[in-house]
Amino acid sequence: MRFKSFAVIIFAILLSGSAFAQERWVGHYTFEENGGKTAGGSAIIVSHDVEIIDTDDGLIAEIKANGFQTSRDLTAKVKIEGQKALFYFESYGEDNILSTFKEGELLFTLERKNNQLLTTWGAYTDVTGKFAKPGKVYFEKLKKVEE
Repeated sequence: MRFKSFAVIIFAILLSGSAFAQERWVGHYTFEENGGKTAGGSAIIVSHDVEIIDTDDGLIAEIKANGFQTSRDLTAKVKIEGQKALFYFESYGEDNILSTFKEGELLFTLERKNNQLLTTWGAYTDVTGKFAKPGKVYFEKLKKVEE
């Protein structure tokens, strides 16, 4: 009887830890890509926004990138593995133009390490190609504004 009680307690602790791990990823993340200027002098700026939402089906991310010749609108399934959040392509939003991803394809990974948020790019990368180095800090989590 003691073993069953102990097993139930351990399972509850692990489950709550898993829920906490997922919950700490919920929020809004942003990365502003500054690719310099075109030959004509126009700024090459693209804003990447990721909103992670906790749903009945787990974590979902709405990913939008807008700016210089860019309009990405994607939905991704988010899987948590330790200190990493992995983003897998699920579908396109109505504002998506010219992006081509396959269902289930790994878009990118965010990893918490040494109080930093590191990005490892997958199928989804920066627009200019200047920021595609893996394991660097690109996205930052925006603080919640208290109402």
